[in-house]
Amino acid sequence: MLDRSVPADAWYTEEGQDNDVVLSSRVRVSRNLDGFPFPLAIKADDAERVQSLVFDAFNHLDNPDQYQILQMSNLDALGRRILSERGVIEADCGNEPWRGLIVRNDGVVSVTVNMDDHVRISAFSAGLSLYSCNKSVRTMEELLQKKLDFSSLPGFGYLSSSLFSTGTGLKISALVCLEGLALNGLLDRIIRDFLANGFVLKGFYGQQNGLSLGCLYQISNLSASRGDSDSQLLIMNQAVSKLVSLERKSRSELLRSKPTVMEDTIFRAIVTAKYARLLPFAEAIELINKIKLGVNLALIQGVGNHELTALLYRIQNAHLHFVLSGDSITIESDIVSEETRMDRLRAMIVQEVLKDADIRERRG
Repeated sequence: MLDRSVPADAWYTEEGQDNDVVLSSRVRVSRNLDGFPFPLAIKADDAERVQSLVFDAFNHLDNPDQYQILQMSNLDALGRRILSERGVIEADCGNEPWRGLIVRNDGVVSVTVNMDDHVRISAFSAGLSLYSCNKSVRTMEELLQKKLDFSSLPGFGYLSSSLFSTGTGLKISALVCLEGLALNGLLDRIIRDFLANGFVLKGFYGQQNGLSLGCLYQISNLSASRGDSDSQLLIMNQAVSKLVSLERKSRSELLRSKPTVMEDTIFRAIVTAKYARLLPFAEAIELINKIKLGVNLALIQGVGNHELTALLYRIQNAHLHFVLSGDSITIESDIVSEETRMDRLRAMIVQEVLKDADIRERRG
């Protein structure tokens, strides 16, 4: 395998429910310790005490060797960028020594310390699996509560530095690919409808031609103050399931009404992806998601949704930089600049995944 920065069993390499539309699920819970100011107003000595309490709670778990415990100041710039690309930390999070991070070895569960809140527990999973993510988060929260006192008020719920997180403290989200809705011109209306019903649907990457790059969007709850955690999970799961239904219907309509145009779009994408020598990041994201559309319309065979999802992580700049920093990859001698070397490696990784992929002609 070309990419040594991604373990073979990373959660985003797995197959998941409804992963033709839902690439990943995430549940995050925000908690703060009693007796300490929020991180945005905390003094260094108090923050160090919070970090010490949280780290100590982890060290008293039955299996502490399953976790990596880090002070942010000890994490190098490349490590920070890789974790940011995987959604574990924010790109602009501070690196003061009193900020911390705990990551389970499989990458599924992570805990940030003294970021926006004292403790933020997150869990990721492939496909639509919000309940599984929530179970992982709750298990970790219960373990930490044996040593930590989390701040709450009757009538308000758990306290947070963010008004939107006060209540259950839950941020529930899913990453979805809405290529069909975008090509049908329905996405703007869908975004407005979901916002009116208490959900945020926003572009995951930068905008291109008025759409999120690769038609990748993140749907999340707008507030943690409405209802209890069970009802919030149920409502979000129903919302994502509705998106799945709308996207699948839109794809089918496209193939029925514009079969030749769809074939042209998808076949051009796979030919370019399989034979390009250099692939800039934005172009690669667009191509991968066009190929994903082809897979789900039975126009492309030989590659799976989970393999394409994993590519979206593997081809990001910090991941490529990590691979290039080793000596296991040979790049042609005429490829000199760092940016071009990354574009070359990106093409190589994409083509490794697509080596058995091919077009499937329509019949009739």
